[in-house]
Parts: sequence; structure tokens; C-alpha cells
Amino acid sequence: MAYIGKPPVNGFFAKQTITGDGSTTSFALTVSVADPSSLIVSVGGVLQEPGAAYSLSGGGSSIVFSQAPSSTDTTYVQFLGTEITQNN
Repeated sequence: MAYIGKPPVNGFFAKQTITGDGSTTSFALTVSVADPSSLIVSVGGVLQEPGAAYSLSGGGSSIVFSQAPSSTDTTYVQFLGTEITQNN
């Protein structure tokens, strides 16, 4: 299938699958992000709202859900961007 639009700068959008247990709300991210809206988060096929359903902690290295994902729900995070650290 052809892609219409500007291609991603780094050639891909990273994806992470999270395995919930019904009680854990904080998970380490494989890619640090600067803003919750830099993620598309799906829990059980339902898109989650940034700032309401989840937030970031640890300088963008962890995602914290307001309600713990259950073990029966497929939870994934699609990264739309990454945090860039610039040393001057």
C-alpha cells in the first residue's frame, strides 16, 4: 500500500506493547517523549486521551495511566515523536 504525505523524519514510527496486570499504572517507555500528545495510546482497542487517561513521568521516560490496564486488554503505545536533548 502506498503512503501519501510527508514521510517520517527517522523513517518509522516506533511502537511499544504494554502488558497490564490490572493493578500497575506506571510503565517504562522504550523511547522518551517530551509531551503526552506525542503518543497514540490504545487500551483494548480504545484510544486514550492524553492528560486524562495517561500522563508522563520521569522526564518523559514513563507513562502513568489513570486506571491500570487489565491483563486481558491489548495495550500499545505508538510514538509520534521523540525527545531531543541538545547540548550547546
